[in-house]
Amino acid sequence: MQSVAVPRPHPLIRRDPPVWPFLWRGLLPLAVLAIVAVFGLGPAASEWIEGSVQRDTRAQLNAAGFSWVGLTVSGQEVTLSGEEPAAGAGERALALAEAARCRTWLGAYRCVTHVSGRFTAPAPPASGALAAPESPVQACNRSLAGALAGHQVEFAAGSAAVDPGSAPLLDRLAQEVRRCEGIIRIEGHTDTVGRGAFNRNLSQARAAAVRDALIARGVPAEQLRAQGYAARRPVADNGTDVGRARNRRIEFHALPAS
Repeated sequence: MQSVAVPRPHPLIRRDPPVWPFLWRGLLPLAVLAIVAVFGLGPAASEWIEGSVQRDTRAQLNAAGFSWVGLTVSGQEVTLSGEEPAAGAGERALALAEAARCRTWLGAYRCVTHVSGRFTAPAPPASGALAAPESPVQACNRSLAGALAGHQVEFAAGSAAVDPGSAPLLDRLAQEVRRCEGIIRIEGHTDTVGRGAFNRNLSQARAAAVRDALIARGVPAEQLRAQGYAARRPVADNGTDVGRARNRRIEFHALPAS
């Protein structure tokens, strides 16, 4: 007769009837959920969330040229402060903070639930001091920089196709350019990712695409010049994601009559 080996069940894992039947099937998952809940409601999670909001919002404000803005974080509520360098700069900083994205293991999400601001107006010039009159070129460059502050013309990745979300910004820029006198140079800039020839062609094509978009909005074609500079004129560190995003940009410059 052939013998058959019958495995003996482990006395603690399987027994008929089972010992503590609820322990292995229900108590352990509930314990894990309890630990997660305690962490989520505890001070460590709050500090982790605040640190992420502080770090990512600060980086995106700095990348857009708003390093003058003070930043206070409580949970996911943010308060901005500081002296505005120009009228309206505080409102643009608030809009940028509201749109800031924080990186999580599930992807990028809005950093804040509420943004408020406590800004002071620009300091008036000292009494008796006469400011030098602003030239038309200076006035034009100031108005164009104001329209661009905190914003960028966006493109599809590796392409000169203007993102449809940039339409309102292009509308504002076209309005400001029509008020200017003389020639406006539209400059395309890239980061250092990719080959030099590709970046030169891409920067030129993007500048030309913005020129076409402004012409379509009523700006005279003879007033606009398009020039691509590839990665030759960085404004930030190409070694970081934030720096590369700043370097991928379109700039506008009014040119003197000469």
